[in-house]
Amino acid sequence: MTLEEGLELIENYKKGLQKFLDVLPEQAVQIGSEMIKTLTISTKNEIANLEAIEKALKRQPKYESGLSE
Repeated sequence: MTLEEGLELIENYKKGLQKFLDVLPEQAVQIGSEMIKTLTISTKNEIANLEAIEKALKRQPKYESGLSE
């Protein structure tokens, strides 16, 4: 997997998590407000972790642009 492919994978995962966050409030009746808060915090933390990984990968020297498979 190349660096670019890895970054694209991270970006797609972040988009999926954001979509999850967008529809989460609609589920409040079924799962309750406390669970909504927990899932929201967890998902936002996951996005922050992905952004940190993405930032670290982008700092890699250009000559190390391939990720090991």
